[in-house]
Amino acid sequence: MRAVLAAICAIGFALLPVGGPALAGKIEIRPVEQVVELFTSQGCSSCPPAERILTDLASEPGVLALAYHVDYWDYIGWRDIFGSAENTERQRAYASAFGTTTIYTPQVVVNGMADAIGSHEGKVRALMDKHPLSSVGKGASVTMRVEEDRLHITADAALAGAGGKHPVLMLVTYDDETRTAIGSGENRGTTIVNTHAVQDWRILGMWAGQPLEIDLPLDMLTRPQGEDRGWAALLQSVTDKGEPGPILAAAQVEYHER
Repeated sequence: MRAVLAAICAIGFALLPVGGPALAGKIEIRPVEQVVELFTSQGCSSCPPAERILTDLASEPGVLALAYHVDYWDYIGWRDIFGSAENTERQRAYASAFGTTTIYTPQVVVNGMADAIGSHEGKVRALMDKHPLSSVGKGASVTMRVEEDRLHITADAALAGAGGKHPVLMLVTYDDETRTAIGSGENRGTTIVNTHAVQDWRILGMWAGQPLEIDLPLDMLTRPQGEDRGWAALLQSVTDKGEPGPILAAAQVEYHER
């Protein structure tokens, strides 16, 4: 895995022209060495500092930064436009895996292995140094590429010793950057910049000893108006209790309208 990432980094990010009426911009293939997942809410007054940290991380080479907006703060006056019960459920699953019943925002989970308060940048970066993907994902790999009108994903967990059940392959679709004027609630009167807000995530399959090969139509993943967005594929281990475990490997592709 390290050799593959090193080779990709050596040639820089690959920009591929994409044709067809649905996609007229460029695809950017980005190597991934760290996965940082932020659980956040537009209705949480302590979340904007964590959002700014995530924005900085998203711009750094090798870092896949994802923002899962939860829905349990909607009752205090502002309904998060990105919030979903599915995102909240993923956070609860991590809490169970970490042995706690408490969920909160802003929370960061690093590579599926450890968590920290999302606004504590020093602690987040310390976890990134301590728990890189390569610490458990040796021999695992995920690749994504665009082939004409489809997104081709391959994943393999051969030699990766994560224990538990077979790893699952997860696809995450996210917006590049959005600005939202908050009209009520704790952040009323502010405009919040959200980076890599997750629009959808789904399990594509389970690794069962053989490489996974999956093709998805691009028009199923993009918006008609052609906004900048990205896709991430995560190969994640699963504990014996069915909880999310360490992320073994990941890949990231971004679409840019201009």
